[in-house]
Amino acid sequence: MVRRKADTAQVADLFYSFQGEGPSFGRRALFARLMACNLTCGYAALPRTSDTPTDGTMICDTEYTWNVARHDPGTARTMTSAEIWDELLRIDPATADPSLMPVDLVIVTGGEPLLHRDVVTHLAWSARADGRAVEVETNATVAPGSDLIAAGVCFNAGLKLESSAVPRGRRIKPHVIRQLQDTGQARWKFVVTCPADIQEIVALQHEFGLTQVWLSPEGTTADVVVERMRWMADAALTHGWNVTSRAHVLIWGDERGR
Repeated sequence: MVRRKADTAQVADLFYSFQGEGPSFGRRALFARLMACNLTCGYAALPRTSDTPTDGTMICDTEYTWNVARHDPGTARTMTSAEIWDELLRIDPATADPSLMPVDLVIVTGGEPLLHRDVVTHLAWSARADGRAVEVETNATVAPGSDLIAAGVCFNAGLKLESSAVPRGRRIKPHVIRQLQDTGQARWKFVVTCPADIQEIVALQHEFGLTQVWLSPEGTTADVVVERMRWMADAALTHGWNVTSRAHVLIWGDERGR
């Protein structure tokens, strides 16, 4: 495979934790959270001031990666993919203590990480060469490209719903959705805030033939996560879907880098 020269990306966080959602719930993982997003979940358009009110009920929990009207991006670091990879290896506890098993899962998230596709692709191939699996968390609006698909990553694809307030034309990109579905490497995770979200998910699954559907409760407190899971569970069983919780919220609340 011929790889393009690695680019750089602004990095919000690099950390070691558990995967809090989806099929890998509870697995130890090394996380790379990249800056920038092409959507504005919670707002119909990019906020211009720090006091811009939200429009939707599904509010982005990592606004600090893209909402510069409310958050100072000055703490982000500009790094090459090689530098990101070296830092991920450094924070693997097995590096300092060889008696531990190395962390075998790398998660690249954001923001929207596929805005930095070259960086993500380089990280994916680095992880594959080191015997580690990779999950890319994407909003499924940016095509992954053949090199990234060939790296064998799993795409945790989170289509945004009407409750996000983002206009459909920005959040639903049929050609990208179909490409991801056709890879056989996508798991579709929907962040749910209210029962009205369920029928929209039904319609999207029917429109695009989505498989491996997961429901995840929106919430940054344990009480909200648990309350939403209680009514989500019945909907998931009815429609043949899976349910995931948010382990990091249940354990640490809304603490960044967890």
